[in-house]
Amino acid sequence: MASKTFDEFGVLGLYVETPLHCGAEGGTGYVDLPIQRERHTHYPVVPGSTIKGVLRDELQAKLQEEGIRAIFGADGTKDEKATAPGTISFGDAILVAFPVRSSGAPFHWVTCPFVLERVFRAIGKKVTVPEPAKGHARAREEEVVLLEEIRLTKEADPDFFSDDPASGLGLLLSLLPVADRGFAYTRSIFGDRLLIVRDADFKELVETGTEVITRIKLNALGTTATLDPEKYPEPDFSDYDRQGNMFVEEVVPPEALFLAPLRGSDGPWRPKLVEALEERPVIRLGGDETIGRGVTHLTFVGRAS
Repeated sequence: MASKTFDEFGVLGLYVETPLHCGAEGGTGYVDLPIQRERHTHYPVVPGSTIKGVLRDELQAKLQEEGIRAIFGADGTKDEKATAPGTISFGDAILVAFPVRSSGAPFHWVTCPFVLERVFRAIGKKVTVPEPAKGHARAREEEVVLLEEIRLTKEADPDFFSDDPASGLGLLLSLLPVADRGFAYTRSIFGDRLLIVRDADFKELVETGTEVITRIKLNALGTTATLDPEKYPEPDFSDYDRQGNMFVEEVVPPEALFLAPLRGSDGPWRPKLVEALEERPVIRLGGDETIGRGVTHLTFVGRAS
């Protein structure tokens, strides 16, 4: 709890339906447009400022100007109204479960004890998850599985993977969209395909398991070269028409699950925000809107008292 006046009241589960690109400032290595990652863990992250900005825009119709100003704050530039702080804090979305291609199924979701401790702390529950031994993973059933190039032996953990809503698996399922929103099958397979791996294995998988896509921008002649104005003096060609480019972009794969903590002052706007979120359960995050990136399903989960 941050303070008595600005406390944690819930979290947002964010389930990624299409590739997500929340871009970093500059390229590294051969990737021109990398995703944002935490500096110390290198896990993918969605900045709280991105979530706040998108929700501010998406919830305008429901909350109207008074609600937007109360919840999100005002910078004092609109209609010469005074600057006002918001009453809700939108935290960075941390990674909960990451899809990795595997043997035995198209993919498995992976997580690790460090990530789970973060998640359950944000939800307000205490669930202890011991780290698996090297070469092993905790799962619902015993089996051998290959994740990318990592071979792991699954060890059954009936306590964590219980069907009880209060179990570790039950708490993670609460972050997923409900069956009535078209996720009945996803919810039914989530427990069977969830693996708890070592922290070190998880770090390797989320560093190497993102999608890297080569994209092109064609010039007016249909090539990737930038046209020299002296060789191609056509007056109808704008600077944009002359530009061509080939670039490499990194994205978080579909089916990734994130969690964003919500904190705020106690008052009448909390329930109104939750109501608005339930009426607008699908948003779009990050760049590349016109090619379908970043479609994300929201699920509000109240913090345990």
